[in-house]
Amino acid sequence: MQGFLVLCDSASTDRATGKISMLGAGWSLTGPELPSTAIAGFLRVPWEEARADLDFTLGLVDEGGEPVMVPAAEEERPLRFSGQLAVDPADAELDGLARSLDIHSSFAINVHSLSLGPGRYTWTLEVDGQELASVTFGVRPDPAAG
Repeated sequence: MQGFLVLCDSASTDRATGKISMLGAGWSLTGPELPSTAIAGFLRVPWEEARADLDFTLGLVDEGGEPVMVPAAEEERPLRFSGQLAVDPADAELDGLARSLDIHSSFAINVHSLSLGPGRYTWTLEVDGQELASVTFGVRPDPAAG
């Protein structure tokens, strides 16, 4: 199984086709203010590893590997998205051509503006507890701050 992550300004998933439409894709440096962003995720799953649902977690950590915390109802919590991805071979046509290709699954998560200080940050994708992909980006310091 392989995973890929792409940073973009915004993204949406077409549920009928599984395709993702992205705007401003492929950046790695932003700031000093971080605008709304999106993470597009892609999985390639060999037929022998496919099953109805795969548990995933997408989390943001700082350059020290610590989870980025965000305000929640009563206290801060790690910025993390969890769910299940459907990679079900029963849904695919079973012709020879289809069987010769990996099964693909994709998702898009839009994140409204975050308040992040200057530095490096990494989004990490875990599927069934195994890290499959990560993408690192930098936030520039505010030149007016110092």
